[in-house]
Amino acid sequence: MGIRWHEKTAERTKSIHGSFNLPLDELFVHPDPIFFAGGTPSPEFLPIDHLREANYRAWDVTNETMYYGDTEGYAPLRERISERMKQRNVDVSADQILVTNGAQQGLDLLSRLLLDPGDTVLVEAPTYFGALQVFDMYQAQYQSIEMDLDGMIPESLETALKAAHRPKFIYSIPTNHNPTGVTIAPGRRQELLEIADRYNVPFVEDDPYGELWFGEHGSPPMRADSEDVIYLGTFSKTIVPAIRMGWMCAPEAILQRLIDAKEASDISSDRIVQRMVVEATSHGWLDGHLMKARADYAERMKLLNASLEQHMPEGTTWTSPGGGFFVWVTLPDGADSYKILFDIAKDGAIYLPGQIFYVDGRISPSFRLGFTTLPMHQYEEGIARLGAALKRIL
Repeated sequence: MGIRWHEKTAERTKSIHGSFNLPLDELFVHPDPIFFAGGTPSPEFLPIDHLREANYRAWDVTNETMYYGDTEGYAPLRERISERMKQRNVDVSADQILVTNGAQQGLDLLSRLLLDPGDTVLVEAPTYFGALQVFDMYQAQYQSIEMDLDGMIPESLETALKAAHRPKFIYSIPTNHNPTGVTIAPGRRQELLEIADRYNVPFVEDDPYGELWFGEHGSPPMRADSEDVIYLGTFSKTIVPAIRMGWMCAPEAILQRLIDAKEASDISSDRIVQRMVVEATSHGWLDGHLMKARADYAERMKLLNASLEQHMPEGTTWTSPGGGFFVWVTLPDGADSYKILFDIAKDGAIYLPGQIFYVDGRISPSFRLGFTTLPMHQYEEGIARLGAALKRIL
């Protein structure tokens, strides 16, 4: 008769789910769809040959490397990360860095350490749905913090903190935000940190796009202004997602427990891939790679903006990010971007609707466009299709 598995699963499994609830099979109905939902580096900036050569050099190891070790991370890699952080005004030593399997594992380790069922996580509205997937698994509650074009609004943060039941941390993507593309204004960052300190609730800074600025220079991380900020970084957006190499800078008071939690999770990140990243980023390669990528992504942003200006319905607005991968488009007249997406997809344009980025699942007139993954020659056609469909439906 077989095991009745539904009787064996833990209560918390009710909180485990996919990253977002969107029936993609119902959207890919056009014979040649243009998918603006990507959030990954451009295919032109996937350095496969360079990584292949770095991987070959990484295998110049002794037998010792083939055993367990480096739970906190390969020391030369942590030194390399420390050097890069210092370039962005964050004075953090290699001993304060924990290497993780992407920033996603960092979120999981933090949640294991900090969250009891029913604790509150404060999140931006909207926010990254992959983070919510982790927090949900640890049965968190939420308070939303509203945003404007200068990022998280201080008054909204204070209101949320006052209402929060057992607030544990504030999760934020302050630089080139996902999904909106906005960056918290410099003066506002200090105000937000002061509010958080007053309520004894730390910031968790997720910074995957911080090195992908379009101008002369980018914004330093919030961690540069406070050692109480828990910082998450990753090579997924600056090199490639597949290598799953990220890191965490955490206060000394919790760092060892995070290292122990990682040991319980996977013993260590891949020891060869860590060495490969060191080889790949040697001799200034990553700085040169990023310089080219920033220039390319800035041109992509200009092209997308021009296409939006030409084709969007009157009254539509959108953000003008200073870096990163995303533009946040807001439709006029209270449109529901989720509801109309399925009709728009029939015309061959697909975006991610705003509703999936909010913890309360609110109806949203906004949607996210990713502009780095698609070939540039598809921008004009894709936005033309999108604009024509929106004008017809609205």
